[in-house]
Amino acid sequence: MDAALSTLRKKYGKVRIVQPVLPVVDFPPVSGRRKGEVAMAIRRPDDTILLQTKEFYPVGTFRLPTGGIKDGEDVEHALLREVHEESNLSVEIEQLVAAIDYLAPDGRATFRTYLFLLRETGGELKVNDPKERISGWEQRDPAGLLRAAEELRAIDEGWQRWGHFRALVLDILHDALTARP
Repeated sequence: MDAALSTLRKKYGKVRIVQPVLPVVDFPPVSGRRKGEVAMAIRRPDDTILLQTKEFYPVGTFRLPTGGIKDGEDVEHALLREVHEESNLSVEIEQLVAAIDYLAPDGRATFRTYLFLLRETGGELKVNDPKERISGWEQRDPAGLLRAAEELRAIDEGWQRWGHFRALVLDILHDALTARP
């Protein structure tokens, strides 16, 4: 087990590891320099989850906000930095939902997403980093998260691989939010 995951387990307890196999890994961010990211499931005061779109995405495409982990950066630091850059909201970490290790068809790990569930505690929703090119927000309940995943899987061919990749994290979040104890 790697050091980052070991540190997170000490703080948050058992962490679900999910290892989906991607049919191809030749699309960003999986094919880029970064080997991991944080996914921010921000729970609003009305218990919906915040999704975002960017100006260059296909119309109507919404997904969880995510952000890269810089070389040598602590996962939680990356999470809180990205929350500030992308949403300006104050949050409290509720749980580390899963570590998603995306596998190439040959079985090698290519990319990791740390999926966190956060509770909004204050702030005003706005983008602090214009380079993010965020152009809109939506709030979705658990059923709406599944619809967002279906919408991502239905994206046209040029974005299809990315859409399937981004839909997986919504599926995992939905399952965690609707699981019975």
